[in-house]
Amino acid sequence: MAVALAGAVTGLVVLAQRTAAQVRSLREAGARVPPLDHEVVLPGRGAPCDLAVLGDSAAAGHGLPHADLGLARQVARRLSAATGRPVHVTSVAVDGATTDDVIDRQVPTLPPDAEVVVVGVGVNDAVRGRSLATVHSSTGRLLTAVRDRAPGATVVLLTCPDLSRAPGLPSVLGPVLGVSCRRVARAQRRAAAELGIAVVGADGGLPASAFGRDGFHPGPEGVAILADRVLAVLTAT
Repeated sequence: MAVALAGAVTGLVVLAQRTAAQVRSLREAGARVPPLDHEVVLPGRGAPCDLAVLGDSAAAGHGLPHADLGLARQVARRLSAATGRPVHVTSVAVDGATTDDVIDRQVPTLPPDAEVVVVGVGVNDAVRGRSLATVHSSTGRLLTAVRDRAPGATVVLLTCPDLSRAPGLPSVLGPVLGVSCRRVARAQRRAAAELGIAVVGADGGLPASAFGRDGFHPGPEGVAILADRVLAVLTAT
């Protein structure tokens, strides 16, 4: 029995070392990815619609080959096609942002006359194991700050995605992170509901093919799915 126990302990140590190495590799590779410039004006008729995107690496289009494939421009193209109006796109989303980071660093740069604001954040809160109470409070403060900064805007919250099946994560980490992601998404939904903010769920229903080359961030297919969901909410309001 002692031999079996020693073997099990050794196996767990090796697994932990491999997992840590995979996580370091993900971080190092991510740090080498250049940011995208999402700003563009899409043509149309009438007064332009100012669309702004705030959030973390998923909202920033981490790892995508071109800004045209990112969430900001994907939502803008759908919005322009649906309304016929020009759409001016800005995005201040950055890799690694937590909810508090968005409040402190991104909301102050939000155009006050924005007509549509899409906020996509939560994964970095989940990675840090933030409590439900903390996420709920931070999300409420974030959404209130966005409304105060751009009082005429329609605000849409894109919840924390469920990364339990992200193919790029170590097998032992995916289920654990998935639990944290789903907890964050629940807290976000509750905070948004209390403020009457529209919510787009990114916390379920994404196939493995929706992830990008790193197996962690949304790829073109995943971004397209989320952009369709955002448009459905915008056109329903």
